[in-house]
Amino acid sequence: MSTFNLQVGGPKIRQYSKKPAVAAVTELIWNALDANATEVSVDLERTESGAIERISVVDNGDGFDLDVAKLAFGEYGDTWKAKRTKTVGDKRILHGKKGEGRLFAFSLGDEVTWQSRAVSGGEVRVTRVASHLSNPQKWDIDDLGEIDRSIGTGTVVSIEVPQTKTLSALDQADTDLEITARLAFYLRSYTDVQVVFNGNILDPAEAIAQEFDIELDLPLSFETDERKPLVTVVEWTKKVSAQKLLICDHSGVAFQEFGEPLPDSLVNFTPYLRSDRFQINTDHDLALAIMKNDELIQLAMESVKEHLRKRRSEIQGEIVDKLKSEGIYPYPDENPSASLDAERKTFDVVITAARGALPKSGTSRRLAIKLFHHALESNPGHLQEILSKVLDLPVEDQQHLAQLLQETELSNVIRSAATVTNRMKFIAGLRKILSDKVSRKEFREVDQLHPMIADNLWLFGDEWELSRSEVGLTSVLESHLENLDEGAVLETKLDTVRRADGTKGRVDIVLFRGIGDEKFKRRLVIELKRPSVSVGKKELDQVKSYARAIVDDPQFNGTSCKWTFVLVTYDYKKHEIDRDINQKDKPHGLADDQEEYEVWVKSWGEIFEQAESNLKFFYDQLEYEATDSRVLGYLEKSYKERVPERLFASQNEDSLDNVG
Repeated sequence: MSTFNLQVGGPKIRQYSKKPAVAAVTELIWNALDANATEVSVDLERTESGAIERISVVDNGDGFDLDVAKLAFGEYGDTWKAKRTKTVGDKRILHGKKGEGRLFAFSLGDEVTWQSRAVSGGEVRVTRVASHLSNPQKWDIDDLGEIDRSIGTGTVVSIEVPQTKTLSALDQADTDLEITARLAFYLRSYTDVQVVFNGNILDPAEAIAQEFDIELDLPLSFETDERKPLVTVVEWTKKVSAQKLLICDHSGVAFQEFGEPLPDSLVNFTPYLRSDRFQINTDHDLALAIMKNDELIQLAMESVKEHLRKRRSEIQGEIVDKLKSEGIYPYPDENPSASLDAERKTFDVVITAARGALPKSGTSRRLAIKLFHHALESNPGHLQEILSKVLDLPVEDQQHLAQLLQETELSNVIRSAATVTNRMKFIAGLRKILSDKVSRKEFREVDQLHPMIADNLWLFGDEWELSRSEVGLTSVLESHLENLDEGAVLETKLDTVRRADGTKGRVDIVLFRGIGDEKFKRRLVIELKRPSVSVGKKELDQVKSYARAIVDDPQFNGTSCKWTFVLVTYDYKKHEIDRDINQKDKPHGLADDQEEYEVWVKSWGEIFEQAESNLKFFYDQLEYEATDSRVLGYLEKSYKERVPERLFASQNEDSLDNVG
């Protein structure tokens, strides 16, 4: 027995132990095919518990003798293939040229043995090569002697898998299809070759549903290419997990995956970028070629995405036409309303994605269609439950479908509907609190009213919904509070408002928010008056003077900013301020309109009416009714700690009365 040290460092070799398992198996198959094998079998031997403990790659190729073994296993990156384009005897195109394929075996296990039968000096002799990942530079090579010629040539690669190693990638339902994808063009070219993985024959003719060649809109720099790069998208008859773009030579032999997976719930496919520019000898050169041809790769990725969009549309059309021909498509052909059209489009997406899980015919198929239709009509949230529990749609397909639904119009409709109904409930809830004398008296400004309004500033206009509190304004706003009533407190100082008994007192609260950027800002300042205060001339003059003092403050002098001050009250003294809030050619409530600022007086009733008016269009479309039970249910769920308890108590009493 002879021992050879591979002329490369151990760390370099150990890098191959991190290669993907499917890529490693494929590389060992390629080695067999490059040796003119017509039969290659990958066998997975398992423990009693089902774990993979040994992998064997068996072929009937030419094998290698002792001299070839010493040359091949003693040099890294050097191979007889580098100087050839075809296999020995010019039988087939060569795949490997890197001298690295054998090292991929360390990705699958830590102990690797080659036992090869080859013709040498007119005899068939057996050569054994072994190595271990603990000392991967060391290769033991031995001539085991002559065997009967009738046994024939070939090689067996045996890989011992340690107990600590899991090879789940080889145990997936689509592993054989993933390997087929990498070998498809080769196997179609050489029909006498048979590859078997874990007992399954890899047959591209059986696995391929159809394929599409996509011409690329190439820049002028590709005019000199003898064969223009193209993308081939192969669709499979079986389910396959999300595939990455395969970088190939022009014949379709895959060298490497590129980019992120391209998931699609409707199309089971593999994309191939085929170009002579990737006919490279080493991994290093291939990496450089990929970097150099980044523009080509990006063109390929975009072409694949566009192709998938077209295919989704085609498949969806086929499914819809089939349902119509069966008489179970639930939507009319004539002009639908905007909301119904959005619902129909979403139904088409869902039913197409779930087509594989649908019953093939009969009452159960009709029932499944009705379930989808009813869910979209009444409660889209039930879709997920139907898909998972009724149709048993795989989780991966459900995730893909969820992503598709995010792109449909109905998703926007559903989100908008939720926003509208919640806002309607909120308005109705506040109305109920403020219209009830006892509740209004119990309703605390500091820890109940203030946080509820602070969370729902859309009451003063949608533009304020995402506004932020500007802490930098605190000092200047506080310095001018003397212009307001003695009980006015900034929202940032509410923790200091305490009675002698420790409870929070009744005060006027000043909220402040800002939107915009460095070029132009808008600021909103709201004074929430206590329910016991009826706003008159005194209070209006106070907020006007407060507004002017802030705007004239040196800190804001000359800045691009528009201030809006809103004095909010349960009631105001109409005889005192009617002329101020009803000026000619001014909207109701606008009491002071200046270039830098404006001052408004608004009652809660007016605020609610304006907000409801803004929501009216959606309100009418939804045909939503804010009943007491809905309103109180929403308040209890969202604002239980901020609402007087007596409201819920009265609701519970009503419920008991209904039961009795």
